[in-house]
Amino acid sequence: MTIRLETERLVLRPFAAADAAAVQANCSRWKVARMTTRIAHPYPEGAAAAWIASHAAARDGGAEYIFAITLQADGAQAAAIGASGLHKIAKGNFELGYWLAPEHWGRGLASEAARAMVVYGFEKLAAEALNSGYFIDNPASGRVLEKAGFRANGIARQWSEARRDFVDANRLLLTRESWRQALTRAAESAQ
Repeated sequence: MTIRLETERLVLRPFAAADAAAVQANCSRWKVARMTTRIAHPYPEGAAAAWIASHAAARDGGAEYIFAITLQADGAQAAAIGASGLHKIAKGNFELGYWLAPEHWGRGLASEAARAMVVYGFEKLAAEALNSGYFIDNPASGRVLEKAGFRANGIARQWSEARRDFVDANRLLLTRESWRQALTRAAESAQ
């Protein structure tokens, strides 16, 4: 069964082997890699294909759920412009991560994808809590997470594979209960 998440402007779908070139090109960009914990820079040749090939086993084992972010307007064969995933930390607890090609920054697409992943995490994966974070020199990512309902949960030093160093990161948390309460408030104010 292929999982597909649709928003107003996006389709989040499993990565395919055909996405490797776009992933390789985008993850090779310093602007992308430096804002993530796990993308190396320089990005090794063939790393995208290997990463994509690892997804099925991770998903089937319940460890990680990774989606290509594509534009709905580009149709069924739309190229990946980013990635969003939920990585299992512990039972009922997942870490939300994402990246987006720089030419798509500033348009609200990362926020749209993050909100879709929050719904997927709570409704389909039965998550009790979602965690995420952003490096302090990336406040735009903090706004993405806040729009998705995440709230501050401390500061931590996190390893950045691209920077080859520990970087201060703001950590955020969204619990199932606070998510439900926000949905209730939104429904009540819409009436």
